[in-house]
Amino acid sequence: MNELQLGLLAIGGIVVLAVVIFNRWQERKFRRQAEQNFQSRHDDVLLSTPSGGERMEPVLDADDDSDHDHYPIQQSDIDESDEPSISTDQDQEPVLLDEDEAVQESGEISPEPELTEDDVPTEPLAATDSSSVQSDGPDARTEFIAMLSAGDPISAHAFQLMAEQIKPVGKPVRWLGQQAGEPVWQDAVMAKPGSKFVHLAACLLLADRSGALQKSQLDEFCDMAQAVAANLYAVIDLPDKQAALDLALDLDQFCADVDVLIGVNLVSKEGAPFPGTKLRGLAEAAGMSIQADGQFHYIDDQGNDLFSLSNLENIPFGVDEMKRLATHGVNFVFDVPKASGGLQAFNQMILSANQFVIPLGALLVDDNRRELTEAGLNKTRQQLADLYTKMAQRQIAPGSPCTKRLFG
Repeated sequence: MNELQLGLLAIGGIVVLAVVIFNRWQERKFRRQAEQNFQSRHDDVLLSTPSGGERMEPVLDADDDSDHDHYPIQQSDIDESDEPSISTDQDQEPVLLDEDEAVQESGEISPEPELTEDDVPTEPLAATDSSSVQSDGPDARTEFIAMLSAGDPISAHAFQLMAEQIKPVGKPVRWLGQQAGEPVWQDAVMAKPGSKFVHLAACLLLADRSGALQKSQLDEFCDMAQAVAANLYAVIDLPDKQAALDLALDLDQFCADVDVLIGVNLVSKEGAPFPGTKLRGLAEAAGMSIQADGQFHYIDDQGNDLFSLSNLENIPFGVDEMKRLATHGVNFVFDVPKASGGLQAFNQMILSANQFVIPLGALLVDDNRRELTEAGLNKTRQQLADLYTKMAQRQIAPGSPCTKRLFG
Protein backbone atom coordinates (compact mmCIF):
# COMPACT_ATOMS: atom_id res chain seq x y z
CA MET A 1 0.00 0.00 0.00
CA ASN A 2 1.55 3.32 -1.11
CA GLU A 3 1.54 6.62 0.75
CA LEU A 4 -1.43 8.00 -1.25
CA GLN A 5 -3.67 5.12 -0.24
CA LEU A 6 -2.64 5.42 3.39
CA GLY A 7 -3.41 9.13 3.31
CA LEU A 8 -6.85 8.61 1.81
CA LEU A 9 -7.63 5.92 4.38
CA ALA A 10 -6.67 8.25 7.23
CA ILE A 11 -8.78 11.10 5.82
CA GLY A 12 -11.81 8.76 5.52
CA GLY A 13 -11.46 7.65 9.13
CA ILE A 14 -11.33 11.24 10.31
CA VAL A 15 -14.50 12.09 8.34
CA VAL A 16 -16.42 9.10 9.80
CA LEU A 17 -15.37 10.02 13.34
CA ALA A 18 -16.45 13.63 12.80
CA VAL A 19 -19.91 12.51 11.60
CA VAL A 20 -20.40 10.27 14.67
CA ILE A 21 -19.41 13.07 17.04
CA PHE A 22 -21.75 15.54 15.28
CA ASN A 23 -24.69 13.10 15.47
CA ARG A 24 -24.13 12.54 19.21
CA TRP A 25 -24.05 16.29 19.78
CA GLN A 26 -27.31 16.77 17.84
CA GLU A 27 -29.01 13.95 19.78
CA ARG A 28 -28.12 15.48 23.15
CA LYS A 29 -29.25 18.89 21.98
CA PHE A 30 -32.64 17.47 20.86
CA ARG A 31 -33.17 15.68 24.18
CA ARG A 32 -32.48 18.86 26.16
CA GLN A 33 -34.95 20.80 24.02
CA ALA A 34 -37.61 18.08 24.39
CA GLU A 35 -37.25 18.05 28.17
CA GLN A 36 -37.52 21.83 28.33
CA ASN A 37 -40.64 21.81 26.12
CA PHE A 38 -42.30 19.11 28.20
CA GLN A 39 -41.67 20.93 31.47
CA SER A 40 -43.09 24.19 30.20
CA ARG A 41 -46.16 22.82 28.39
CA HIS A 42 -47.45 19.94 30.49
CA ASP A 43 -46.41 20.58 34.07
CA ASP A 44 -50.02 21.43 34.96
CA VAL A 45 -51.27 18.01 33.78
CA LEU A 46 -48.77 15.61 35.32
CA LEU A 47 -46.76 15.73 38.53
CA SER A 48 -49.21 18.19 40.12
CA THR A 49 -49.39 18.43 43.90
CA PRO A 50 -52.11 19.79 46.19
CA SER A 51 -51.67 23.17 47.80
CA GLY A 52 -50.55 21.52 51.03
CA GLY A 53 -47.51 20.03 49.29
CA GLU A 54 -48.63 16.39 49.69
CA ARG A 55 -48.60 14.34 46.49
CA MET A 56 -52.02 13.42 45.15
CA GLU A 57 -52.42 9.68 44.77
CA PRO A 58 -53.72 8.45 41.40
CA VAL A 59 -57.43 7.80 40.90
CA LEU A 60 -58.15 6.35 37.47
CA ASP A 61 -61.86 5.63 38.06
CA ALA A 62 -64.87 7.92 38.13
CA ASP A 63 -65.97 9.19 41.53
CA ASP A 64 -67.27 6.34 43.63
CA ASP A 65 -69.93 8.50 45.23
CA SER A 66 -71.58 9.54 41.98
CA ASP A 67 -75.31 8.98 41.83
CA HIS A 68 -76.58 5.99 39.91
CA ASP A 69 -79.89 7.56 38.98
CA HIS A 70 -78.92 8.87 35.57
CA TYR A 71 -80.98 6.30 33.70
CA PRO A 72 -84.70 7.05 34.03
CA ILE A 73 -87.32 4.69 35.48
CA GLN A 74 -89.91 3.35 33.06
CA GLN A 75 -93.21 4.13 34.78
CA SER A 76 -96.32 2.02 34.29
CA ASP A 77 -99.71 1.12 35.69
CA ILE A 78 -98.71 -1.38 38.35
CA ASP A 79 -102.28 -2.33 39.24
CA GLU A 80 -102.73 -4.55 36.19
CA SER A 81 -99.65 -6.74 36.33
CA ASP A 82 -98.55 -10.01 37.87
CA GLU A 83 -95.01 -9.86 36.49
CA PRO A 84 -91.82 -9.62 38.53
CA SER A 85 -90.93 -6.05 39.37
CA ILE A 86 -88.63 -4.44 36.80
CA SER A 87 -86.72 -1.21 37.28
CA THR A 88 -84.25 0.91 35.35
CA ASP A 89 -83.04 2.74 38.47
CA GLN A 90 -80.27 1.04 40.43
CA ASP A 91 -80.90 3.05 43.64
CA GLN A 92 -84.63 2.39 44.10
CA GLU A 93 -86.83 -0.59 44.73
CA PRO A 94 -87.79 -2.40 41.50
CA VAL A 95 -90.80 -0.88 39.72
CA LEU A 96 -93.48 -3.13 38.26
CA LEU A 97 -94.07 -3.04 34.51
CA ASP A 98 -97.59 -2.87 33.13
CA GLU A 99 -99.00 -6.16 31.83
CA ASP A 100 -99.35 -4.67 28.34
CA GLU A 101 -96.17 -2.64 28.37
CA ALA A 102 -93.11 -4.21 26.76
CA VAL A 103 -89.60 -2.95 27.19
CA GLN A 104 -89.23 -0.12 24.67
CA GLU A 105 -87.05 -0.71 21.64
CA SER A 106 -85.08 2.18 20.19
CA GLY A 107 -85.15 0.96 16.60
CA GLU A 108 -82.13 0.61 14.34
CA ILE A 109 -78.74 1.13 15.89
CA SER A 110 -77.08 4.17 14.36
CA PRO A 111 -73.70 3.54 12.73
CA GLU A 112 -70.84 4.04 15.14
CA PRO A 113 -68.18 6.60 14.16
CA GLU A 114 -64.76 5.19 13.40
CA LEU A 115 -62.54 6.17 16.31
CA THR A 116 -59.23 4.44 15.69
CA GLU A 117 -56.70 3.52 13.09
CA ASP A 118 -56.84 0.08 11.52
CA ASP A 119 -54.24 -1.28 13.91
CA VAL A 120 -56.39 -0.54 16.99
CA PRO A 121 -58.60 -3.58 17.76
CA THR A 122 -62.35 -3.01 17.96
CA GLU A 123 -62.93 -6.27 19.85
CA PRO A 124 -61.40 -7.09 23.22
CA LEU A 125 -58.47 -9.49 22.93
CA ALA A 126 -58.29 -12.53 25.18
CA ALA A 127 -55.27 -12.66 27.48
CA THR A 128 -53.25 -15.84 27.81
CA ASP A 129 -49.95 -14.91 29.47
CA SER A 130 -50.28 -16.03 33.08
CA SER A 131 -47.06 -14.27 34.14
CA SER A 132 -48.65 -10.81 33.94
CA VAL A 133 -51.80 -9.06 35.09
CA GLN A 134 -54.07 -9.62 32.11
CA SER A 135 -56.83 -7.43 30.70
CA ASP A 136 -59.23 -7.49 27.79
CA GLY A 137 -57.87 -5.26 25.06
CA PRO A 138 -58.84 -1.74 23.97
CA ASP A 139 -62.53 -1.57 23.02
CA ALA A 140 -63.42 1.12 20.46
CA ARG A 141 -67.13 0.39 20.94
CA THR A 142 -67.09 1.82 24.46
CA GLU A 143 -63.76 3.63 24.89
CA PHE A 144 -61.81 6.57 23.45
CA ILE A 145 -58.37 5.07 22.79
CA ALA A 146 -55.14 7.08 22.77
CA MET A 147 -52.43 4.83 21.28
CA LEU A 148 -48.80 5.50 22.26
CA SER A 149 -45.88 4.01 20.30
CA ALA A 150 -42.15 4.50 20.69
CA GLY A 151 -39.06 3.59 18.70
CA ASP A 152 -37.51 2.02 21.80
CA PRO A 153 -39.73 -0.18 24.02
CA ILE A 154 -41.40 1.70 26.87
CA SER A 155 -40.34 0.55 30.33
CA ALA A 156 -43.26 -0.49 32.54
CA HIS A 157 -41.32 0.87 35.52
CA ALA A 158 -40.91 4.30 33.93
CA PHE A 159 -44.60 4.45 33.07
CA GLN A 160 -45.67 3.30 36.54
CA LEU A 161 -43.69 6.11 38.17
CA MET A 162 -45.68 8.56 36.07
CA ALA A 163 -48.99 6.74 36.66
CA GLU A 164 -48.69 7.39 40.39
CA GLN A 165 -49.09 11.11 39.68
CA ILE A 166 -51.76 11.12 36.96
CA LYS A 167 -54.89 12.97 38.06
CA PRO A 168 -58.42 11.58 37.42
CA VAL A 169 -60.42 12.99 34.51
CA GLY A 170 -63.97 12.24 35.64
CA LYS A 171 -64.40 8.92 33.81
CA PRO A 172 -62.62 5.59 34.31
CA VAL A 173 -59.32 5.21 32.41
CA ARG A 174 -57.49 1.95 31.68
CA TRP A 175 -53.78 1.91 30.77
CA LEU A 176 -52.94 -1.21 28.76
CA GLY A 177 -49.57 -2.36 27.46
CA GLN A 178 -48.58 -4.70 24.62
CA GLN A 179 -45.18 -6.37 24.46
CA ALA A 180 -43.30 -7.06 21.23
CA GLY A 181 -44.54 -10.12 19.35
CA GLU A 182 -47.51 -10.70 21.68
CA PRO A 183 -51.16 -10.16 20.67
CA VAL A 184 -52.41 -9.90 24.26
CA TRP A 185 -52.76 -6.77 26.37
CA GLN A 186 -52.00 -6.42 30.05
CA ASP A 187 -52.70 -3.89 32.75
CA ALA A 188 -49.71 -1.55 32.42
CA VAL A 189 -50.15 -0.15 35.92
CA MET A 190 -49.94 -3.62 37.49
CA ALA A 191 -47.40 -5.14 35.08
CA LYS A 192 -44.00 -6.39 36.23
CA PRO A 193 -41.60 -3.40 36.35
CA GLY A 194 -39.21 -5.17 33.99
CA SER A 195 -41.81 -5.44 31.22
CA LYS A 196 -41.19 -3.56 27.97
CA PHE A 197 -44.09 -2.29 25.87
CA VAL A 198 -44.08 -1.46 22.17
CA HIS A 199 -47.57 0.04 22.53
CA LEU A 200 -49.43 1.73 25.37
CA ALA A 201 -53.18 2.30 25.09
CA ALA A 202 -54.95 4.84 27.30
CA CYS A 203 -58.63 3.83 27.21
CA LEU A 204 -61.23 6.36 28.41
CA LEU A 205 -64.76 5.03 29.08
CA LEU A 206 -67.34 6.85 26.93
CA ALA A 207 -70.33 6.38 29.27
CA ASP A 208 -71.26 4.95 32.63
CA ARG A 209 -74.16 5.19 35.07
CA SER A 210 -73.30 8.85 35.77
CA GLY A 211 -73.86 9.78 32.10
CA ALA A 212 -72.05 10.30 28.81
CA LEU A 213 -68.48 11.56 28.46
CA GLN A 214 -68.32 15.40 28.45
CA LYS A 215 -66.14 17.55 26.20
CA SER A 216 -64.23 19.00 29.16
CA GLN A 217 -63.41 15.49 30.39
CA LEU A 218 -62.23 14.44 26.93
CA ASP A 219 -60.03 17.53 26.56
CA GLU A 220 -58.45 16.91 29.95
CA PHE A 221 -57.80 13.27 29.05
CA CYS A 222 -56.16 14.20 25.74
CA ASP A 223 -53.87 16.75 27.45
CA MET A 224 -52.87 14.13 29.99
CA ALA A 225 -52.20 11.44 27.36
CA GLN A 226 -50.12 13.85 25.26
CA ALA A 227 -48.05 14.79 28.32
CA VAL A 228 -47.39 11.11 29.05
CA ALA A 229 -46.37 10.54 25.43
CA ALA A 230 -43.97 13.51 25.50
CA ASN A 231 -42.33 12.33 28.69
CA LEU A 232 -41.86 8.81 27.28
CA TYR A 233 -40.63 10.10 23.88
CA ALA A 234 -43.57 8.29 22.26
CA VAL A 235 -45.73 9.13 19.26
CA ILE A 236 -49.43 9.45 20.14
CA ASP A 237 -52.41 8.73 17.90
CA LEU A 238 -55.69 10.35 19.00
CA PRO A 239 -59.09 9.58 17.40
CA ASP A 240 -61.49 12.30 16.31
CA LYS A 241 -62.95 14.01 19.38
CA GLN A 242 -66.35 14.96 17.97
CA ALA A 243 -66.96 11.45 16.70
CA ALA A 244 -66.15 10.16 20.18
CA LEU A 245 -68.58 12.57 21.84
CA ASP A 246 -71.33 11.56 19.41
CA LEU A 247 -70.67 7.89 20.12
CA ALA A 248 -70.73 8.61 23.87
CA LEU A 249 -74.25 10.05 23.64
CA ASP A 250 -75.44 7.10 21.56
CA LEU A 251 -73.86 4.62 23.97
CA ASP A 252 -75.41 6.40 26.96
CA GLN A 253 -78.88 6.05 25.41
CA PHE A 254 -78.28 2.36 24.78
CA CYS A 255 -77.25 1.90 28.42
CA ALA A 256 -80.40 3.68 29.59
CA ASP A 257 -82.50 1.29 27.51
CA VAL A 258 -80.98 -1.92 28.90
CA ASP A 259 -80.17 -0.86 32.49
CA VAL A 260 -82.93 -2.96 34.07
CA LEU A 261 -83.40 -4.68 37.43
CA ILE A 262 -85.88 -7.52 37.89
CA GLY A 263 -87.07 -8.27 41.42
CA VAL A 264 -89.34 -10.94 42.91
CA ASN A 265 -90.40 -11.06 46.57
CA LEU A 266 -91.01 -13.83 49.07
CA VAL A 267 -93.44 -12.91 51.87
CA SER A 268 -94.92 -14.89 54.75
CA LYS A 269 -98.21 -16.59 53.84
CA GLU A 270 -99.58 -16.64 57.39
CA GLY A 271 -97.83 -13.54 58.71
CA ALA A 272 -95.21 -15.42 60.72
CA PRO A 273 -91.61 -14.13 60.30
CA PHE A 274 -88.90 -16.14 58.57
CA PRO A 275 -86.15 -17.25 61.00
CA GLY A 276 -82.71 -16.05 59.94
CA THR A 277 -81.12 -19.44 60.53
CA LYS A 278 -83.64 -21.11 58.23
CA LEU A 279 -83.15 -18.44 55.55
CA ARG A 280 -79.40 -18.94 55.67
CA GLY A 281 -79.74 -22.72 55.39
CA LEU A 282 -82.07 -22.46 52.38
CA ALA A 283 -79.86 -19.84 50.70
CA GLU A 284 -76.72 -21.92 51.11
CA ALA A 285 -78.54 -25.04 49.92
CA ALA A 286 -79.46 -23.06 46.78
CA GLY A 287 -75.76 -22.26 46.19
CA MET A 288 -75.78 -18.71 47.61
CA SER A 289 -73.39 -17.12 50.11
CA ILE A 290 -73.34 -13.96 52.23
CA GLN A 291 -71.19 -11.16 50.82
CA ALA A 292 -69.83 -7.94 52.33
CA ASP A 293 -72.82 -5.91 51.07
CA GLY A 294 -75.16 -7.72 53.50
CA GLN A 295 -76.83 -9.82 50.82
CA PHE A 296 -76.68 -13.41 49.66
CA HIS A 297 -75.26 -13.79 46.14
CA TYR A 298 -75.41 -16.65 43.68
CA ILE A 299 -71.95 -16.92 42.11
CA ASP A 300 -71.35 -19.50 39.39
CA ASP A 301 -68.28 -21.68 38.88
CA GLN A 302 -66.61 -18.99 36.75
CA GLY A 303 -67.00 -16.38 39.50
CA ASN A 304 -69.89 -14.54 37.83
CA ASP A 305 -72.47 -12.91 40.13
CA LEU A 306 -75.87 -13.91 38.70
CA PHE A 307 -78.41 -12.63 41.25
CA SER A 308 -78.77 -11.60 44.88
CA LEU A 309 -81.09 -12.04 47.88
CA SER A 310 -81.70 -9.16 50.30
CA ASN A 311 -83.90 -8.41 53.29
CA LEU A 312 -87.10 -6.46 52.54
CA GLU A 313 -86.93 -4.94 56.03
CA ASN A 314 -83.66 -3.08 55.28
CA ILE A 315 -81.67 -5.02 57.86
CA PRO A 316 -78.54 -6.43 56.18
CA PHE A 317 -77.73 -10.11 56.39
CA GLY A 318 -74.59 -11.21 58.22
CA VAL A 319 -73.16 -14.52 59.36
CA ASP A 320 -73.60 -13.72 63.05
CA GLU A 321 -76.75 -11.63 62.63
CA MET A 322 -78.64 -14.50 60.96
CA LYS A 323 -78.80 -16.32 64.31
CA ARG A 324 -80.97 -13.54 65.78
CA LEU A 325 -82.68 -12.18 62.67
CA ALA A 326 -86.34 -12.67 61.77
CA THR A 327 -88.02 -11.02 58.77
CA HIS A 328 -91.38 -11.06 57.03
CA GLY A 329 -89.99 -10.83 53.49
CA VAL A 330 -86.97 -11.16 51.23
CA ASN A 331 -86.21 -9.92 47.72
CA PHE A 332 -84.47 -11.68 44.82
CA VAL A 333 -82.85 -9.21 42.38
CA PHE A 334 -81.56 -9.86 38.85
CA ASP A 335 -79.33 -7.14 37.30
CA VAL A 336 -79.96 -7.67 33.57
CA PRO A 337 -76.82 -6.18 31.92
CA LYS A 338 -74.36 -7.34 34.60
CA ALA A 339 -75.58 -10.94 35.00
CA SER A 340 -73.99 -13.39 32.59
CA GLY A 341 -75.99 -16.36 31.36
CA GLY A 342 -79.00 -14.48 30.04
CA LEU A 343 -82.38 -16.20 30.34
CA GLN A 344 -80.77 -19.27 31.87
CA ALA A 345 -79.53 -17.15 34.81
CA PHE A 346 -83.00 -15.61 35.27
CA ASN A 347 -84.59 -19.05 35.28
CA GLN A 348 -82.04 -20.15 37.88
CA MET A 349 -83.13 -17.26 40.11
CA ILE A 350 -86.82 -18.24 39.81
CA LEU A 351 -85.92 -21.87 40.54
CA SER A 352 -83.96 -20.81 43.63
CA ALA A 353 -86.82 -18.59 44.83
CA ASN A 354 -89.31 -21.45 44.49
CA GLN A 355 -87.09 -23.61 46.71
CA PHE A 356 -87.90 -21.23 49.59
CA VAL A 357 -91.69 -21.28 49.17
CA ILE A 358 -92.72 -24.54 50.87
CA PRO A 359 -90.08 -24.65 53.67
CA LEU A 360 -90.90 -21.06 54.70
CA GLY A 361 -94.64 -21.18 54.10
CA ALA A 362 -94.12 -18.25 51.74
CA LEU A 363 -95.68 -16.70 48.66
CA LEU A 364 -93.79 -15.55 45.57
CA VAL A 365 -95.26 -12.09 44.86
CA ASP A 366 -94.74 -8.81 43.04
CA ASP A 367 -94.32 -5.43 44.76
CA ASN A 368 -98.10 -5.18 45.26
CA ARG A 369 -98.19 -8.55 47.08
CA ARG A 370 -99.97 -10.28 44.20
CA GLU A 371 -98.87 -13.84 43.64
CA LEU A 372 -96.77 -14.32 40.53
CA THR A 373 -98.15 -16.52 37.79
CA GLU A 374 -96.39 -18.48 35.07
CA ALA A 375 -98.02 -16.20 32.48
CA GLY A 376 -96.46 -13.16 34.14
CA LEU A 377 -93.06 -14.83 34.30
CA ASN A 378 -93.28 -15.77 30.62
CA LYS A 379 -94.00 -12.14 29.69
CA THR A 380 -90.92 -11.10 31.66
CA ARG A 381 -88.87 -13.72 29.82
CA GLN A 382 -90.01 -12.23 26.51
CA GLN A 383 -89.02 -8.75 27.65
CA LEU A 384 -85.63 -10.12 28.66
CA ALA A 385 -85.23 -11.71 25.24
CA ASP A 386 -85.89 -8.30 23.66
CA LEU A 387 -83.25 -6.69 25.87
CA TYR A 388 -80.69 -9.36 25.03
CA THR A 389 -81.43 -8.91 21.32
CA LYS A 390 -80.68 -5.21 21.68
CA MET A 391 -77.42 -6.01 23.45
CA ALA A 392 -76.48 -8.55 20.79
CA GLN A 393 -77.02 -5.92 18.08
CA ARG A 394 -74.46 -3.80 19.89
CA GLN A 395 -72.12 -6.78 20.38
CA ILE A 396 -72.16 -6.15 24.13
CA ALA A 397 -72.78 -9.37 26.05
CA PRO A 398 -74.42 -9.42 29.49
CA GLY A 399 -71.94 -10.06 32.27
CA SER A 400 -68.91 -9.34 30.06
CA PRO A 401 -65.98 -7.14 31.18
CA CYS A 402 -67.42 -4.46 28.89
CA THR A 403 -70.81 -4.37 30.65
CA LYS A 404 -69.15 -4.41 34.07
CA ARG A 405 -67.28 -1.25 33.08
CA LEU A 406 -70.40 0.42 31.68
CA PHE A 407 -72.69 -0.41 34.59
CA GLY A 408 -70.21 -0.39 37.47
